[in-house]
Amino acid sequence: MKVIGILFSVLLVLFLDPTESVLAHNDVDEATEAANLASQWSLWMAVALVVVLVAYVYQFKAEEDFFKKFAFFFSALVVLYVTLGSPLHVLGDHYLFSAHMLEQSLIYTLLPPLLLLGLPKRFVAPIVRLGIRTKILSFLKRPLIPLLMFNVLFSFYHIPLVFNVVVDNNVLHNLMHFVLTLTAFFMWIPLIPMVKELDTLSEIHKIGYIFAAGMLLTPACALIIFADQSFYTVYSDAPQLFASLPPLEDQRTGGIVMKVVQEIVYSTVIGYIFFTWARKERLSKVDPVPTNSFIEEVNQ
Repeated sequence: MKVIGILFSVLLVLFLDPTESVLAHNDVDEATEAANLASQWSLWMAVALVVVLVAYVYQFKAEEDFFKKFAFFFSALVVLYVTLGSPLHVLGDHYLFSAHMLEQSLIYTLLPPLLLLGLPKRFVAPIVRLGIRTKILSFLKRPLIPLLMFNVLFSFYHIPLVFNVVVDNNVLHNLMHFVLTLTAFFMWIPLIPMVKELDTLSEIHKIGYIFAAGMLLTPACALIIFADQSFYTVYSDAPQLFASLPPLEDQRTGGIVMKVVQEIVYSTVIGYIFFTWARKERLSKVDPVPTNSFIEEVNQ
């Protein structure tokens, strides 16, 4: 357990990336970065993720349903690397709002369920129970709080004045990114509870919860999609890499990307919950013990 904790601390450092400059756009020569965009893959992060994956296999290989959990965990690491260790991260940080929104949609919408499904309960449950006992995570017993927490914060972050100030400073940008990621995980915990104390939603309530999450995110996406001007100067002032994607179209594309990815993930989860619920209902109506008359007929 200590090994896994240390490795996740390493990932946290990589996530916050405190070594970058606090100046606008991390104080890089964006013209040079654009020319070398295809080579912007993080070797150090790849190595760190491979080490984490090896440690995961070593620590949890005896777990029940290991291969299923491994598939989820491996997928979560792939999502993490694509968003933070690939050229997509450079594009999203410096040039394209649409790439930035794709990063966010993957980190906030896809990563949390994959990681929660991939981590064994015996690893997560003690941490969650400690948080509940110390009252730090007691708010998770009321699903409406994490639901509103993430979606309100996400909408606040995309207010143009707030966004331009935050993204223009690397420390604020990384801090906001971390807080949004953390609250995104909180939002998913009522759907994938790791302890019995948080398993308070029925299947129909989970479907309503996801539907509400989609509705709460819609105003921010709609504002971005249907805007008649470019709001985010960090991207409109950056070098324009694609003539076919000027700042306003880039902004609109970003809103569409966020909404489409969110709808795909949420619809998939709703479908899974619905069919699981239907299967449970169907099985509950089947008498598992044959009647005596049936047994007699079989014996004859």
